[in-house]
Amino acid sequence: MSVQQLPSGRWRAQVYDPATGKNVSVSKVLGGAGTFKTKTAAKTARSDARKRLGGPGCDVTVADFRTRWITDPLFARPKESTNIHNAERTKAFTAMYGGIPIARVSDDVVAEWLAGGKRNATVPALRAMFSDAGSAKAGRLTNRNPFAGLGLSGEKGNRGRQPPREADMERMIALARELTPPSFAAYLEFACLTAARPGELDALKLDRVRWDDDEIDIVEQWSATTRTFTTPKYGPYKLALVGRARTVLTAMKRDSDSEFAFATIRGTHYTPSSRCHHWNRVRCAAGLGHVTLYLATRHYFGWYATNVLELPPDIVAQQFGHRDGGKLIAQLYGHQEGKVARRRIREAYDSAARVTPLRIVAEDAG
Repeated sequence: MSVQQLPSGRWRAQVYDPATGKNVSVSKVLGGAGTFKTKTAAKTARSDARKRLGGPGCDVTVADFRTRWITDPLFARPKESTNIHNAERTKAFTAMYGGIPIARVSDDVVAEWLAGGKRNATVPALRAMFSDAGSAKAGRLTNRNPFAGLGLSGEKGNRGRQPPREADMERMIALARELTPPSFAAYLEFACLTAARPGELDALKLDRVRWDDDEIDIVEQWSATTRTFTTPKYGPYKLALVGRARTVLTAMKRDSDSEFAFATIRGTHYTPSSRCHHWNRVRCAAGLGHVTLYLATRHYFGWYATNVLELPPDIVAQQFGHRDGGKLIAQLYGHQEGKVARRRIREAYDSAARVTPLRIVAEDAG
């Protein structure tokens, strides 16, 4: 924090020095004592030091801070893929407005950048960058975040999109067997039966299949962004290996002795680029060219488990590797379709009607 109370009860203040790129004590800027009796006095000294240095962010441009933001471990996110994503999503903005002091990026700049709506996807990364610029660890380079509270509707991804129905998926699996290598046809069918993410199946090794327990350990995924194996989104978890999925693995023709459960003809694991050709052939042949692989597998499983198997959200969440007790499943996948819900209501009432009420016997007053 830029203002901090010491064990002695006194307060000290720091300010960001653009010349060194580090936080320094206000005493190095103003001279005098480095601690203060009250928090108010420390804040006042911090403000005076900022003015002496030219004001918050006066000499720190968007380009200056972005360079620091994407290279300084102080601002790094836990996942390297997020860091790469943030760097990519802030690059174009910096190319256009990099010479502007970060404290002076106005609403007019934001409005110009977002005009036409084609750059809305950059907002989350820019909002994060400006938020960090205004934090104590950056030296409070700006007093406001111009990308906060814009009220833009975020991208919903697969939320609200209808996955293929059971007949469509069976047809796609059949087409995969005709048009693609056995390993990819098995990959597709296995994904529909387990809800594993595509990246997790890319990395799945045979020794992670516990045949005796009918379970699979999902401990890593292939990240196309970093081109490395990383941990799953919510951490390692276990999958139920249903009978049909077991048959898919045991019956699949293998072209190599690869350690991976699903391997290319070269014996390497699948990646987004190596499976893209096969998936495009299948979905186009099925007349479902708009359907993504994630929608046709993981999202399909969520719909199937909820509306056909009628499993509750907390059970489905276990298969998805979620740790929120089913809240996200209820939001994205867990709302049973009206036809199923109405049938369950009728069944519940019919069941209740068959129950014979107990005869109430008055207690003996004597």
